[in-house]
Amino acid sequence: MSLRIYIDTNIYLNAILNRDQGISKEIFSFLAGADVALYLNDISVINIHYIIKKSFDREGIVEELKTIQKENSLVSVDEEIIENALDSGFKDFEDAVQYFCAKKIDAELIITDNTRDFELSEIRIISAKDFHKKYIKPNFR
Repeated sequence: MSLRIYIDTNIYLNAILNRDQGISKEIFSFLAGADVALYLNDISVINIHYIIKKSFDREGIVEELKTIQKENSLVSVDEEIIENALDSGFKDFEDAVQYFCAKKIDAELIITDNTRDFELSEIRIISAKDFHKKYIKPNFR
């Protein structure tokens, strides 16, 4: 069985909008060749669309979202996730929703650039920069 990794919205945006010197793009390239299953939630797709529409035309937006849809599995945000997020001690509601989506699919890792907002996580958390440094950079010696 493949490793289940939940990817926070900010990592997709970093890759699409080139916000982190290519680190997130390299992560997605690396993971494409690995035995992993990548997940994000359905609301993330909507948020990504909203944010990238300022930088892409309709054709570019559709291409980016279809790539995400093809290469990842979606977790639907449901009433239980919303309730758990509201009742949690997470400071940031959106990050709590991300976390409970990851729990729903039994993710073994969450990649996010908001690691401080996941202090209550029982799932291992890693930033894109740390993931890149630990797993990708050693392979390019």
